[in-house]
Amino acid sequence: MKHHSNPKFNQRGASLIVLVLVLVLGGLAVIFSSLDGQSIRAERDKKTHDALSEAKLALIGYATRSGLATGAARPGELPCPDANNDGSSDVCAVNALGRLPWRTLGINDLRDGDGERLWYAVSTTFKNNPRIYPLNSDTLGTITLRDAAGSLLYNGVANNGLVAVIVSPGAPMTRQDGVHQVRDVANINNAINYLDIALGEDNQNFLNGNLNGFVLGPIKDATGDIILNDKIVSISRHEIMVPVERRVAATVINSLLDYFCGSGNVNYDTNNCLAAGGPRSYPHPANFADSTCLGIGNLAAGCASDLMVNHGRLPANPNLSWDTTSLLLGSNGNWFQRNGWREQVHYAVAPACVIGTTDCDGLGFQTLNISLLNTIDANLVVAVGGEALTGQSRASVADKLNEANYLEDENLTTADDIYTNLSLMGNLFNDRVVSLP
Repeated sequence: MKHHSNPKFNQRGASLIVLVLVLVLGGLAVIFSSLDGQSIRAERDKKTHDALSEAKLALIGYATRSGLATGAARPGELPCPDANNDGSSDVCAVNALGRLPWRTLGINDLRDGDGERLWYAVSTTFKNNPRIYPLNSDTLGTITLRDAAGSLLYNGVANNGLVAVIVSPGAPMTRQDGVHQVRDVANINNAINYLDIALGEDNQNFLNGNLNGFVLGPIKDATGDIILNDKIVSISRHEIMVPVERRVAATVINSLLDYFCGSGNVNYDTNNCLAAGGPRSYPHPANFADSTCLGIGNLAAGCASDLMVNHGRLPANPNLSWDTTSLLLGSNGNWFQRNGWREQVHYAVAPACVIGTTDCDGLGFQTLNISLLNTIDANLVVAVGGEALTGQSRASVADKLNEANYLEDENLTTADDIYTNLSLMGNLFNDRVVSLP
């Protein structure tokens, strides 16, 4: 028997195959489109992350470098935001919010993954124009930050506020208060067209020292739609002060070398005198319990060297006077005194190196533990106490005259002339310790 194909059946079969191919190809297109979209979003997120990270490092670097070239600047301070989108820092408003001042920071014109310049807010206590004094390890940040669920991460009222926040504004959207963000020339400096609102927190309207601060994005509503796309990187007091305290300690060391060799007669790379000159000895400290060393005003009298001790605070009036340009003078015209760093710094000198000796030819040196197994003999030790830890208080004069409110571990047993730059007992420890040599 001869079989004949049914043309209609064949046509239907071919149509079915075509339909399947269309569906498969369509599905693949959706998949590839989705993957392509995810790839683009991932690349944008990476660009945003990199820009925020670079901005944070630049700000911390700025704070650490401040004061190197002039007595007017001071370690720890941050620039005011850029208020007019030209890349340069401007005078701070009370609640300083604007764009990141990339020109002032000496970095590239950073953009987030959506091509937008970064925004930036600085705590009133760390801003550089106008300044609020003092600025040191005890200075608190004043900016509040909440997580994407609305819970407090940093409280600008309760002693743990942030120093600064950097914000990637992301793409424009319609805010939860109904404002449609327009980023044309007329609106380019208005934060409401860049920063969003959610959970009762409006990122374009924060207050220093207030629970009204910033909230982390992205935040989605109940249907999964993004209602706040601001991405934020924060800077805490600890992140600023760790490098700043090391910088202060190193600067104090250089100032003591100026005393030892004579100003302008020091090779700071080798810590040696370039030629004959200077007393070739170091001053006795002021007694740590000497209340005349406290404060940020002019210390024309008091805070003198105590010849009976070899550890305490840096004297404003040592046995032989500081050079007239020394950072360690008691004048409130220099950042060291004006910002209360004399209160923060512990100074110990070896008996072999005090006034009355020459080139440390006396008897007795400091011992510094530089690791669990290694020690060095030191001519002097400088320790910056760091921010107050649990159990330490610096609120009253009596608190400030107690070394236990600044130093930890072996550094507290000052009578034995042994110091450490790490905890040997597993205690909380944040002293920044440097020595000569």
